[in-house]
Amino acid sequence: MQLQRELAARVIRRGSPSTRRVRLVAGSDVAFDRPHRRAAGAIVVLAYPSLEVVERVTVEAPVAFPYVPGLLSFRETPVLLGAFEKLRSTPELLMVDGHGYAHPRRFGFACHVGLLLDIPTIGVAKSRLVGASKRLALRRGARADLVDHSEVIGSLIRTRDRIRPVYVSIGHRISLEAAERWTLACAPRYRVPEPTRLADRAAGEAKRRMLEATVDMIVEQRAGEEGRWEWVPEDGEVVFRHDLDPMPAHYGCVDGVYNPADGELLDVHLIDRGERDRGERLPARIVDVLQRGDGDHKLLAVPLHATPPLDGVRDRIWHWYVAHGKHLVGWGGEEAALALLRTCREGS
Repeated sequence: MQLQRELAARVIRRGSPSTRRVRLVAGSDVAFDRPHRRAAGAIVVLAYPSLEVVERVTVEAPVAFPYVPGLLSFRETPVLLGAFEKLRSTPELLMVDGHGYAHPRRFGFACHVGLLLDIPTIGVAKSRLVGASKRLALRRGARADLVDHSEVIGSLIRTRDRIRPVYVSIGHRISLEAAERWTLACAPRYRVPEPTRLADRAAGEAKRRMLEATVDMIVEQRAGEEGRWEWVPEDGEVVFRHDLDPMPAHYGCVDGVYNPADGELLDVHLIDRGERDRGERLPARIVDVLQRGDGDHKLLAVPLHATPPLDGVRDRIWHWYVAHGKHLVGWGGEEAALALLRTCREGS
């Protein structure tokens, strides 16, 4: 809270980005997977004034900061900074799905992101955090001050006739008047401006994909360990089956998901530098699939909160199977891995 108060003094609450100079407007949003303490962040860049999508970037990241009302920017900002690092284009204006100056300490999410990126930023929220306002007219373009302790901290703007208003506030390097004008300019059809509306959709899609690619894995044998060990669901333990050369990665299965090709639990290689125990259960994120000619495909996964380098790993796994006389088709990629997961989950 003290840091917010200190940083609030650095927010520039003036500026009027010209419609003649702004060619790219970006929207941002973050969607959370709370059980696994991770998030999907999205940046969508639109051309102005056409509002056509120019670029869309999504990232997945662990979340280290807890959920604390009023301090949400400390959860979301690190995720979005990772997304901005991947952008090829450079937007001249940013809209954030959240509050900026309309915050108890005058330093909401839009201020935090705008200050760190040093870009004109607007906070556009769908609900009130703090402050009060008078009723506003029902027509598009109607506005009312949002006031807290006798200070105007933002405004309510009706972007469509007879539709609930949005809450607009300064993020950084822009005046409230300009923020209102840009909010209306970027909301020609819907209640929420196009940049944040499309970013919300992109973040939601990235989260759904992230969840779909998450599996509960059971470690059967460890990287470099001799012998073939196998999880037996009926006994609830890992048992030794036969001699086998050490595998180049941890190996296991997806709990409760069967591969129809062999009727066995779906196999998965885990790329992880850490030590693992036989029988250990952990959530993992699927990133690829090694497709075999007999249908006994092998998923490739990484731990949820660590993404070890995959350079060379695929080649080592590939050569291991070739050395053991297996007919391989190729690495299918994430889309093929997800398709395999869907098929196996439906059959299970």
